[in-house]
Amino acid sequence: MTLTPQDISAIEAVLGSAQALDHNSWFWNLRDASGRVLALTLSMVDNGTPTPSLVVSAQTHQGYLELHDVTAYLCIEPDEVMFIAKQADRFSSLVVGKTSTCSQFSNIRASLMKADLTELDPTLLMAAMQLSLAESLLETL
Repeated sequence: MTLTPQDISAIEAVLGSAQALDHNSWFWNLRDASGRVLALTLSMVDNGTPTPSLVVSAQTHQGYLELHDVTAYLCIEPDEVMFIAKQADRFSSLVVGKTSTCSQFSNIRASLMKADLTELDPTLLMAAMQLSLAESLLETL
């Protein structure tokens, strides 16, 4: 995925203004009312293929998360953006909120998106619900 100015504008509409670090990287310094901080960076990197790869990194007081080879994103109103990476029949996502929230779901089977939520093991429920938010987008990837 290559980020366009329209993509950055759409993400800024949810998370607020970004600081352009250079022509291939953007940075958000998100803070909530309690002082919680999240540093978000989107970087187009050379991965040795003809098309650059999007890497999303999120640094919080609790840790550092990265999602490589992002293939899509979804703005979730009112204040979150889901970044999605597809690998064969599995998805990973990093969900970042304007209020400095951050969640990561990794290696989720695509079939989970079609599962009956009432029949799922509770351990799988959060990942299935997260995927369901982006179901129409995931079906196009």
